[in-house]
Parts: sequence; structure tokens; C-alpha cells
Amino acid sequence: MKIVETPWKRLYKFFLFLFGIPFFLIGIIFLIIDGSWAFILNGGLWIILSMGLKIKNTYNRRKLETLKKKGLCSEGSVVRIIPSPWVKIGSYVTACVECIYKTEKEDCLIKSGYHLLLPFDKTEDLYAKIYFDQNNLEKYHVELFRSNNGVSL
Repeated sequence: MKIVETPWKRLYKFFLFLFGIPFFLIGIIFLIIDGSWAFILNGGLWIILSMGLKIKNTYNRRKLETLKKKGLCSEGSVVRIIPSPWVKIGSYVTACVECIYKTEKEDCLIKSGYHLLLPFDKTEDLYAKIYFDQNNLEKYHVELFRSNNGVSL
């Protein structure tokens, strides 16, 4: 079983190294040559956006670590994949998943955050672990796993 990554883990690097730093360096050159601040401001905005995504990634990672240590764990099965067509990173599809987990009373349906899925991932190939806060069951985090189905990444 492999962990399915979230887009926050890779997206901040993409924005920082492809847009933020190059635009900022080009902006410094243009500032020296003709006094234009446009590229520096553009690069600065991309750097700020990438740092925001890095903070989101760190927050989610620490939240998961805390819930793994102190929270309740439940196994769930993936019922539905909800793709987000407006966000595509390389060949990955950004999507949320709906999971069902069993309680003493009934089956409960929850929706995860965004994950990077391959275009040929199926619900049968995905497995979910749901971590709950002991004091508030409304706070949860879904960790998604991909089964080893012979496809290498």
C-alpha cells in the first residue's frame, strides 16, 4: 500500500521554482535596467502563494500526526471519487473521495480533502484510514492509500 499524496505537498514547489524565483530574479534585472517593479511584484506574489501552500502542507501534516497519536482510528472504504477538473497537476487528477466507515449505530459517510489520483485509479484500488479527534468527532483527517495493483509510479 502506498500513501496517496495531497496536492499541497508538490504544488508549492512548482509555484516557487517555476514562477516565484524566476520572476523575482528577472524583476531584479529589469529594476536595474529601467526601474520597473512589475516582475518583482509578480514574483513576490508567486513566492507568497507558494509559502501559503507550504504552510497548508505543514498544517495538514502536523494535524495528521497529532490525530494519529491522540485520536481515534477507523478504517473506511472508498465509495466515490469526486474529481476537481479545474486543478490538474501533470498527469495527476486532483480529487476528493467519499468514504464510509462503520460505527456501533450505523454507517457514516464522510468526504476527504484533496488528493492526487492517477487517471486510472478506481474505488476498489483505494483504501482509507480516518483519524478522529477524541473530543470532537467533526474534526477528522482521511489518509488515503493506493493498493499495489502492478502499476508503478
